[in-house]
Amino acid sequence: MTESSQSRHTCQLQALVLLSACAAMVGAAQAQEPVAQPSNVQIYGLVDAYIGSMRRSDQTGRTSVLNSNGMTTAYWGVRGTEDLGGGLKAQFALESFFQTDTGTPGRNATDPFFSRNAWVGVTGGFGQLAAGRQTNPLFVASGAFNPFGGSLQFSPVMLHTWQVTYNRAVLGDSVWNNTIQYVSPTVSGFKANVIYGFGEVPGDSGTHNLNITVNYAGGPVAAVLSVQEAETGVGFDATVKRQTAFLAGASYDFGSVKAFGQWQRARTPARRMEADTLQLGMSVPVGSGQIMASAATTERDITAAASTRRTSWAVGYNHAVSKRTDLYAVYLRDKLTGFGASGSVGMGIRHRF
Repeated sequence: MTESSQSRHTCQLQALVLLSACAAMVGAAQAQEPVAQPSNVQIYGLVDAYIGSMRRSDQTGRTSVLNSNGMTTAYWGVRGTEDLGGGLKAQFALESFFQTDTGTPGRNATDPFFSRNAWVGVTGGFGQLAAGRQTNPLFVASGAFNPFGGSLQFSPVMLHTWQVTYNRAVLGDSVWNNTIQYVSPTVSGFKANVIYGFGEVPGDSGTHNLNITVNYAGGPVAAVLSVQEAETGVGFDATVKRQTAFLAGASYDFGSVKAFGQWQRARTPARRMEADTLQLGMSVPVGSGQIMASAATTERDITAAASTRRTSWAVGYNHAVSKRTDLYAVYLRDKLTGFGASGSVGMGIRHRF
């Protein structure tokens, strides 16, 4: 057995052990006398649209747009819970991305209908265990530790990490198929996620995605460590079969200003490539909103090829009109090795329901 095969079988064994252990905890909770309650189902979502003038450093021209998903990717969803008694609850979530500007479902033509999440599971004193299509914790971590959140249009670090047009550092989707995920209860401010995605490749049962993430939150301090190995999803093919990625992030709320920072490293052996991303940012409460500022730089080293650096920074203001609605305006500057610097500007509205 090769070292690669041993690694894959070890990861698969770890996932099965995790599943067995969690099933045992669920069984122990069910051993208590259940008192079933009616289910609780909610419809919810978010709509986002912006107008802008957009241009990356490596683009030859500028584009005027009315687009969706400026600060947050628009979606709608249905979720529900049922009290099973004995402290145990059944849960589910079905969530679909959509494009506000055209009404088209999904983020693109390749998205499934329930593209954001589609899972069912149980929760109790042991934590939560869920199975289905689920959001990658590395994506959540990268969005949580920068002032622009999960914006895939204006957040420098999210563009560098996840946007294909910005030659993203991390391969695979922000949502993983065929996964089982365990989320621990919070203990002394710490909470852990372990998610395993079955590759479902005929003849290669070891193909998988695996992520382990640990979060901490206590007072003004928050921090995260997220490590993953991915082998399936967007960007993987017969040539590129594996990538490892690591993220460390932290934030500190001083009251008058909140500071953010994160460092990422992605290694893609087949391309002999290593990408390091550093992000620093801050948000400052002003009136009923906040000023946001962030800068990210990514150095990409490829064996036998020239290294490249991409540096992007953004500044913006987010104004809360109500608890559900806010307005935003952002200026983004981008510079890639070999090209001149270019700027983008956008103004939009975001509403939660």
